[in-house]
Amino acid sequence: MKVNYYLFVAAEKLVGKVPVRMTRAVARAGAICYYIIFRRKRHLVERNMRRALGENASEKQVKRTARRAYRYYADYWVDILWLPTRSRQDVLDRFAKIGEKTLRDTIAEGKGVIVVLPHYGSWEAGAVYLSSLSPFAAVAEVLKPPELFDLFVKLRAGVGIKIFPYDHSTETRDEMVSALKRGIMLALLCDRDLRGSGVEVEFFGEKTTLPPGPASLAMRSGSPIICVNVRNLDEGSWVGHATEPIYVRDSGNKDEALQSAMQHIARTLEGLIREDPSQWHMFMPSWPSDRQNP
Repeated sequence: MKVNYYLFVAAEKLVGKVPVRMTRAVARAGAICYYIIFRRKRHLVERNMRRALGENASEKQVKRTARRAYRYYADYWVDILWLPTRSRQDVLDRFAKIGEKTLRDTIAEGKGVIVVLPHYGSWEAGAVYLSSLSPFAAVAEVLKPPELFDLFVKLRAGVGIKIFPYDHSTETRDEMVSALKRGIMLALLCDRDLRGSGVEVEFFGEKTTLPPGPASLAMRSGSPIICVNVRNLDEGSWVGHATEPIYVRDSGNKDEALQSAMQHIARTLEGLIREDPSQWHMFMPSWPSDRQNP
């Protein structure tokens, strides 16, 4: 719908001229209204928060975490528009790091790095930091209308991110493998499988599927995988957490190697998400039980 495009164009023009605290306040108010009005979506988010919090979480804790999830999701959208108005150094000055040495050492191997993230916190701020370390690209879902996708590509280019469209084409995958072999850092979001046709894993105690892209690219390129999250701290500051690298070894059974690597990724993402489940932007049905009973 082109109305979405025009709304984002208007928001992009306004966000750099309005104090960011005011922008965040308006966005958060809208998010809470959405939380209150759309009951079915609210219940889905609550189920996802319960998964991350664990079965011993109280109903009160689950509802409080779900409300905060809407707030952090609003902050994420503000950051998409606000970060391109800031200098790279300003963002880096506000960005704390956990596991930085591991990340730098892995980059120094010269094999490229596949960075795997959940839909969590403000990964756009993390992209600013990552692009300061190495040539950097990301895979992004193609949005409709095309003008909206072009706007997102432009905004991400403004913070140092080259975009590969998530179009499932052999040509795009080959380009990504070539870029990794040249030493690029490539980021993929990997905590939900929109098509439901990925690799089966256990994720937060339930069977579901995750897209096999990270493991498949690692197998073809020889690049290590590092899972990361980017948490929001105070307004306009963040902390990124990089975990130990995962190396995908082809033992002769490709399907087995892919499944093992994706299960390793799923377990690592669980730990990153549980650092603060309210920052997990899981607003879609991602388990078979939710798809059957939305």
